[in-house]
Amino acid sequence: MFEFKFPDVGEGIAEGEIVRWLVAVGDRVKAHQPIVEMETDKAVVELPAPVGGTVRELRGAEGDTIQVGEVLAVIEEEAAAQPERPAALGVVGQLEVAEEPPPAEAEPEAPVAVLPADRKLAEELGVDLVGVKPSGPRGRITAEDIRAAAGAGEARTEAPREPERIPLKGVRKVMARSMVASHSSAVHVTIMERADALALRELRQRERKLVESRGLKLTYLPLVVKALTLVLERYPLLNSSLDEQAGQVVLHREINIGFAVDTPDGLLVPVVRRARHMSILELAGALLDLSERARQRKITPAELKGGTFTVTNYGAIGGLWGTPIINPPEAAILGIGRIEEAPVVREGQVVARPVVPLSLTFDHRIIDGATAQRFFNALIEHIENPDLILLEN
Repeated sequence: MFEFKFPDVGEGIAEGEIVRWLVAVGDRVKAHQPIVEMETDKAVVELPAPVGGTVRELRGAEGDTIQVGEVLAVIEEEAAAQPERPAALGVVGQLEVAEEPPPAEAEPEAPVAVLPADRKLAEELGVDLVGVKPSGPRGRITAEDIRAAAGAGEARTEAPREPERIPLKGVRKVMARSMVASHSSAVHVTIMERADALALRELRQRERKLVESRGLKLTYLPLVVKALTLVLERYPLLNSSLDEQAGQVVLHREINIGFAVDTPDGLLVPVVRRARHMSILELAGALLDLSERARQRKITPAELKGGTFTVTNYGAIGGLWGTPIINPPEAAILGIGRIEEAPVVREGQVVARPVVPLSLTFDHRIIDGATAQRFFNALIEHIENPDLILLEN
């Protein structure tokens, strides 16, 4: 028997959570065939079987947390499994000449193909799996089969509607832990400003077709991120972190921009590394690629680490203002609101202009208000005069 132990698939992870078993007890698997989806830190990875053979045990149900080094599955290797199957290959002739029916108890000995979580569901519903007709692949009994068996012939009784409890796990668990760490360690201060986005909008409209001809989409985000990298270079305290043990402020030499991505499982923050050295086109491509893979949960743990400054664009879903929480151990975060027409005064006249609301939260242990405001002023200057982006790039 081969004991497949949960390996360290990330960078020094200690545990992972079983998202979904891809096989059931009794299934035959090939070497390198994915058998389970595990969520580690913030990414979901498929783990392949190291050896081929028959699955004899699955340790843990979906949602269970497994420590690195613990046994996930027990596989009877191919060479050892084959001797148990000779009767299944030559039974045709025997059945034709048999005068007596084969022993009725032979069939129940076959393992019922069902995932651990579904077996638990059957226990909760009081369903005998032996009598359930399977509809899943390779004769597997599914959760729907079990629920159908539980409901068949039974009168539905009214029961009190209990509140639904959703396990705090995976991405949401990591996010909750990170936010608590941020609030308990950093001193958050948020300042807000508005920037006139007319010139930025004109630049975007002017260059949109060119960008689309490269297979990309030019949103406001890569333009703002490009301006941000230029200003961060001038104000390195905003691109720093605090090493409390050493009593030092760490000024990062690279500008790695994390950006919040809304996914069905919660908020993920992929990181665009060395963003200062990237063109607007390159930023557009990187932001699009990372955000799409984050939503598909195809992003790697390494791509979620190493950020030095974070952007959260809640304007993309209609928000205006916010008080973003710093992504620890970074020193600041920028919130971008929805660009909309607003009345502004230009040359003594009230006119309608596209305005983008901006919120900057910074760690007051590292950054004083004057520095934060100067940084903010410079960023707004670049947004309102995007030619500066081209001149300083």
